[in-house]
Amino acid sequence: MNQYTVRNQTNPRNPRGVTTKKRSRRFGLGALIAVGVIIAVVVLGILVDSVLYYNKVHAGVSVAGQDLGGMTRSEAIANLNRLVAETQDSPITLTSGEKKWELLPAQAGTVFDVQKAVTEAMQVSRKNNFFGDLVERFRLYFTQVDLPLVGSVDRARLDKFIAGIAAELDVPPVNAGLAIEGTEIRVIEHKNGQVVDRESLAATLEEVLLSLHATEVQVPLMVKEPDVKAEDNEEALRTARTMISGPITLVDGEKRWTLTVDQIASYMDFTSEIKNGVPTLVPVFTANKMTPFFDSIAPEVAKEPINASFDSDGEKAWVVPGIDGEALDYAKTAEAITAASFKTTDRVAQVAVTKVEPDLTTAEAEAMGIKDKLASYTTQYVGTPNRQVNVRITTEYASNVILAPGQIYNFDKQIGPRTPERGYKLAPGIVGPGKLEDVYGGGICQVSTTLFNAAFFAGLEIIERRNHSIYIAHYPKGRDATVTAGGANLRFRNDTSHYIWIRGTSNGIKTTFTIYGTSDGRKVEYTTSDFYNVVARTEVTIANPLKPTTWSSVIIDGQAGKQCKVVRAVTLPDGTVLHKDTFVSTWPMIPRQIEVGTSSTTTVEPTTTTTNGG
Repeated sequence: MNQYTVRNQTNPRNPRGVTTKKRSRRFGLGALIAVGVIIAVVVLGILVDSVLYYNKVHAGVSVAGQDLGGMTRSEAIANLNRLVAETQDSPITLTSGEKKWELLPAQAGTVFDVQKAVTEAMQVSRKNNFFGDLVERFRLYFTQVDLPLVGSVDRARLDKFIAGIAAELDVPPVNAGLAIEGTEIRVIEHKNGQVVDRESLAATLEEVLLSLHATEVQVPLMVKEPDVKAEDNEEALRTARTMISGPITLVDGEKRWTLTVDQIASYMDFTSEIKNGVPTLVPVFTANKMTPFFDSIAPEVAKEPINASFDSDGEKAWVVPGIDGEALDYAKTAEAITAASFKTTDRVAQVAVTKVEPDLTTAEAEAMGIKDKLASYTTQYVGTPNRQVNVRITTEYASNVILAPGQIYNFDKQIGPRTPERGYKLAPGIVGPGKLEDVYGGGICQVSTTLFNAAFFAGLEIIERRNHSIYIAHYPKGRDATVTAGGANLRFRNDTSHYIWIRGTSNGIKTTFTIYGTSDGRKVEYTTSDFYNVVARTEVTIANPLKPTTWSSVIIDGQAGKQCKVVRAVTLPDGTVLHKDTFVSTWPMIPRQIEVGTSSTTTVEPTTTTTNGG
C-alpha cells in the first residue's frame, strides 16, 4: 500500500504535475462556456423562429408551387383563392393537327379544397413532437416542401367534353364483311381505325387541371383494329353460298310457298357471333328483313281465336269455352328458313305459329260468375212486317251484352243509329202529340220495354226510364219504356257484385230478355196504382172547304189525360233494402182532331181514323 501511495503522488521535485491539472480545469470551463453559448444561440433561434412564424406558414412551405412562407392562415387562403380564380380563366388548349379545342377548368367541374391545403401547410412544422418539429423547422430553411392543392374534376363532364373531340377525330375501323350483289357474294376487306385514347387524355387533363397551370395538350390517338377481319369470314362465305344455292319451300299443312334464289339472296342478313373468342359473321334470315314476305302470307296462316261465350237453357247459364287462335311467328319461321337453307337437298321449312288467346278466355268467363237466371220478361205484339223486322234486329243489337259490376247499360248507345244501312225499315212511330208516322226503327220500343221489365224484376238499379207520350195498352201498365235517338233513354246499372249477361231473343212478334248472373237472393215486390188525375178527352173540329159536308176524317184520335204509379221495393234475404223506387207514368190529354168538309159538293168519301202504335 505504501508503494501504491508513493507512485501516485506528485513528485515534489517535479512541479509540472501541478501545471497539467490547472490546464485541465481551464479546458473544462471553456467547453462548458461553449456549450452554453450554443444552447443560448439555439434557444434564441427557436424563440426567433417561434415569433416569426407564430400562427403562420413556416418558411420553405409552398402549395402547388405558390410560396406561402410567413403567411397567416387567412393570407394563405386569400393567396390561393386568387391563384385558383386566375386559373379558372386560363383555358387548357388541346390540339390535333390543325384542330384546336379549349377547356376551362369550370367546364370540367374543377373544384379545389383551399382550406384543406392551407391547413396541411400550417401543419408541416407542427405535426410532430417538440424535437421532431424543431428538426423539421431547421430543415425547411434549406429544403423546400411543395404540397399539392387537393381538388377534384367532374369526370362525367370531362368525359362528355372528350367525347365531343372524339366525335370529330375518331375514324372507326371497318369490319370485314360480306356483300350480296344479286345472287353473288362479295368479300369486303377490313380497315383499321384511329380513335382518341380517351382514358389517357382524361388522365392527362385531370392532372393538368389540378396543377393550376394552363398549358397545351396534344390529343393522344391510337389505332383501333376491327372486330372482324377478312380471314374470320371464310366459313360465313361458304355458308352463305350454300344458303343461296337453290329455292326453299315453306310449308303450312296443305299450303306451300316457294322462295326463289333471288328472294333468298335479298332476304339474307348477317349477325355476329363469338367463335373461339373471335367475332365471326353468321349469315341468317331475320324476321325484320323478311317482314314483307311474312306480311303477305300471314293472313293465310292465321286462325282467328274464338272468344269464350255463354249459353243457357232459360233457367241456368254456362260458359262455352273459347278457342285459341294462331298467328304466324315471324322470328321462328325465319329461323326455320335459315335451318333449311343450310341444306343442299330437301330444302323445306315448316311455318312456325304462335298461340293467340281470345279477348275473353274460358278462365276469364268462368270467373265472371254468370250462372243463375236473375229475371226474364216477354212481350208479344204482331204489328206490321216492317215493324217486326225493326224489333228483331234491335233485339240482336241490344242482346248478348256483359256488364261488369257497377257498369251501366245504355240502350240508345248500345243499339246505335236507326238507319236503312243497318237494316231498319219504315214503320209507325210517335212523332208528336198523338201523332204517328212511318219512321226508320218504328216499333223498337217493344225491345226497350221488354228489357226494362227484365231489369225491373232482376232488382237492378234503374237510372233512367220514360213512358211513351201515348198510352199503349199492349204494354204492362206503368212499365213501358220509350227510347228516342238522343232523347229519352233506358239506362240501368249492374249493382250486383258479379258480372251479368243480358240475352234477348225475338222473331219480331214475341220478344224475350233474360238476365243471368250470380243470385244474391234479392227479392222484388211492386204495386201498381189505378189511373189518377184523369182528364177527359176533348174534341177539336177542323174545317176543310175542299171536302163536302158529308165528309169527315179523324186526324188524331187523341186520348184522355191520366197518370199511374208503380212502386218497387228490392230487398236482400237479411231484410236490407237495396232500392225503393217510384215510377210515375204521365200521359197528357190529347184532343181528338176531326177534319170535316164544308163544301156543298155531293161527292161522298169514307170517314177515316188513325190508330195508335208503338
